[in-house]
Amino acid sequence: MNTQPPPDHTLVLLRCRQGDKGHALGLRSGDILIGVDGKTWRGGTTALQARMNNADRPSALSFQRGSAVFTVMTGCANLGAWQRIAMPEAGAGLPARPDGLSNWEIVVDARGNHDLFAHGPSLLALLLPPLWLAKSRLWTGLALFGAIVALAVPVGLPLVVCVWLAAGLHLWRDGAAHQRVNLQMQGYARAGIIAARSEAEAVASWQGLVPEARFRFAPPVRSAGPQSELG
Repeated sequence: MNTQPPPDHTLVLLRCRQGDKGHALGLRSGDILIGVDGKTWRGGTTALQARMNNADRPSALSFQRGSAVFTVMTGCANLGAWQRIAMPEAGAGLPARPDGLSNWEIVVDARGNHDLFAHGPSLLALLLPPLWLAKSRLWTGLALFGAIVALAVPVGLPLVVCVWLAAGLHLWRDGAAHQRVNLQMQGYARAGIIAARSEAEAVASWQGLVPEARFRFAPPVRSAGPQSELG
C-alpha cells in the first residue's frame, strides 16, 4: 500500500506563446497552476491530463500571476510547455468552483478601454432575443430583428413565433461570436479570459490582474463618504 504523501509540487507554464492553446485563454509564460475545481493542485502533467480525460465537463483551472489569482475554464491540459516547480506560498484565496462559473472574454481598445462578454449561452438570448440584443448593444442586429418581425406580423402570429424562436436559438448558439465581431469592428481586441459567475465578478477579477483597467459602461465608483473641509 502506498502511504507516501502527495508530491508538494505543481506546474508552471514555462512557455505559452501564440499558437499554444493556453494563449487563446489569455495565459502567459510564468502563470502557476495552483488549483483545479476549487481544490489545491499538486501533481504533474500526467496527473493533470488524466484528470481532464476523466472529467465530464470543463475544469476550473486557477492560476497565480504575481500576487493575483484568476481562474479559467477549459477541457484541455495541453496549454503550453509545462514545468514542474515547488508549490508556491499561498497568495490570494483560491476560488471555489460554483455551478454558474463560465468564461468571460475581456477585450481592450487602443485607448485602454475595456469591455467583456460571456462565452456561454444566455437564457435571456433564447427567451427574449430583442432584450438580449439591446443589452449586448448589438443595434444592427436589433434593427434587423425588428424589421423581420414587422414583415411577419401581417402574415400572422405563427410566423412571428417562428421568427422569434429562430432568432432565440441562433443567439443561444452564436451570440458570443456576434458580440466578438461587433467589438472587433469597434477596434477591440482580446486581452484575456476570466471565469466568473457574473459580469461584475468578471470585472473585479480582471481588475485584480490589471488594476488600471477601465471598463466602459461600468457603474461609477462611489465615494467612501463626505470629505471634511479644511481651514
